[in-house]
Amino acid sequence: MTTSPVPTIDFSPAKSQLSEVMTQVFHGHQPRIVSRHHGKEQMLLVRPDDLVSMLGEHRLDVQAVYDADEVTLRVPDLGVVGFGETLDEAIDDLLDELRAYATRFFREPARFMATSRGAHAAALLRFALADEGEQRHMLGVEEPESEAVPVGAK
Repeated sequence: MTTSPVPTIDFSPAKSQLSEVMTQVFHGHQPRIVSRHHGKEQMLLVRPDDLVSMLGEHRLDVQAVYDADEVTLRVPDLGVVGFGETLDEAIDDLLDELRAYATRFFREPARFMATSRGAHAAALLRFALADEGEQRHMLGVEEPESEAVPVGAK
């Protein structure tokens, strides 16, 4: 049997020593695997901010379509769309839609993990753990440069 490089603790001792385990995970930044049924069931305990660091910088692939009176933002990998009359409105709508999708995903993860949508887990987890400013940054959407007006033209 191979030993894990991540410290592992059996479920019963973890339960009885939960305060100490949490101190090690939180204050010591030490991830812990909790195991039961002779290792057949395992879970990972890790600080959320440490997990964000482990998941690294992540940008969502956002495609933008600018029409005369509407902006559409689409994240094709996740199947999420946002709309607005302005870019800011479209970003706000897209962020709302991404938050709603992440909420649905993590309320019923088994339902999503059993489908091709399971591949969305890392991106959605990274998004869900980010604050609002970071979520906005993950979109990487900027106002398009307006067309250059020739010198002397009005």
